[in-house]
Amino acid sequence: MTNVINIFKNKSKFSKSVYFKTKDALEKHGFAVSNTYDHNAVLNLVIGGDGTFLKAVHDTNFTTIPFIGINTGHLGFYQEVEANEIEDFILAFKNGQYQTQELTILQSTVNKKRFDSLNEVVVKSNKNQIVRLKVFIDGNFIENFSGDGLIVATPHGSTAYNLSCGGSILHQSLKGYSLTPIAPIFSNLNNAIISPIVLPEDATIEILVSKRDNYHTVFIFDGKEYASKDYKITIKVSNKTIKKLILDKNHYWSNIKNKLL
Repeated sequence: MTNVINIFKNKSKFSKSVYFKTKDALEKHGFAVSNTYDHNAVLNLVIGGDGTFLKAVHDTNFTTIPFIGINTGHLGFYQEVEANEIEDFILAFKNGQYQTQELTILQSTVNKKRFDSLNEVVVKSNKNQIVRLKVFIDGNFIENFSGDGLIVATPHGSTAYNLSCGGSILHQSLKGYSLTPIAPIFSNLNNAIISPIVLPEDATIEILVSKRDNYHTVFIFDGKEYASKDYKITIKVSNKTIKKLILDKNHYWSNIKNKLL
């Protein structure tokens, strides 16, 4: 079994200092550190905030190698280890004192092109205009939406943009996902649903963009914008997941209490 640990970090001075501290501690405990992605590594260690974590997941193409993060950012919902807990983390990992949790990935299709997302998919205007959308779930017409856009979020992404738009918080162990409106406009013509919808993991969402809004409507996957002449996006839960180490089963609730309340 390999003892290599991949390390990903952002460019902040704090992350750089934590990186050297972590590297020294890992090597002291018999691990080898790789600053480039090693397919045979036992762990992906991310130093930074949630943005750094998301970038590492995308850069490794949603690898099956487990992830864990050291928080040097702000909220750090994905980052379980604090900078003063590095030695404790290494000992826990070395001794197998952790659980592995599988996190949901959203699979989207636009014009036969696939996009994977860990946090969310957003459909909105890139010109600060209203978008008009038709929403189908499992082939059933649900609503004519008019407003700023829609967010489709995973449970672990539910505390990000989704929450700021009034979406529900879903526990990260859940297998479903949510559909949340952004500033909907209510009228007899639009018939928009006013609250977020929580969907089971086998549900499929189709969103059709009106032709009049297609030129300024974009699809955003974990913050990365994609424009297409195709009017439709299909979103469902992927059969792929990523693995994340959990050192403390109460960490999720501690995050909710300490970082959101």
